[in-house]
Amino acid sequence: MSTMDKRRDPKAQGPAPEQEEPSPLDEEELDEGEEGEEDEDEDELAPTVVLGRFGDLRGFADAALVKKYAERPIWFLIEDDADLMELFVRHPEKPVPRGAAEALLGVLRSFAAAESEALQGVLGPTDQIGFGYHENASFDDVVTSFEEDGFEVAFALYEGKVVPEDEDDE
Repeated sequence: MSTMDKRRDPKAQGPAPEQEEPSPLDEEELDEGEEGEEDEDEDELAPTVVLGRFGDLRGFADAALVKKYAERPIWFLIEDDADLMELFVRHPEKPVPRGAAEALLGVLRSFAAAESEALQGVLGPTDQIGFGYHENASFDDVVTSFEEDGFEVAFALYEGKVVPEDEDDE
């Protein structure tokens, strides 16, 4: 039976031995270990978003649609991370005509399906890639909003393809 058990057991014989307080060094070591693990977990858990403009899908979508909506910010992320974004809270969106919204989302859906493997190379493995666009927020506003929500922002879209940033820089 351990010391702790004797202290709690009313049938135990004799007084319970005095327990020493943990030394400050032990607490510091424990805290450092826990903090180090938490920091590593935070780095590993930071969600990633691939940001671009609808015009980056040139060559993938209808040319007239791309031209009309070229500057609209678009994004792709792991669907489970979508709950973390507060873009529409920070920048409420004006109503979008249904036909335009369906056309834009259809292109994004098709792109996500066609480039799924490449997107997962940037985002991480997933069964569901989420995507979206904003009708009236600026590209910079969208970037800032995702960063404020804790996302790692990847600018990896170029002419209808996902191009990892380090390859794009060359």
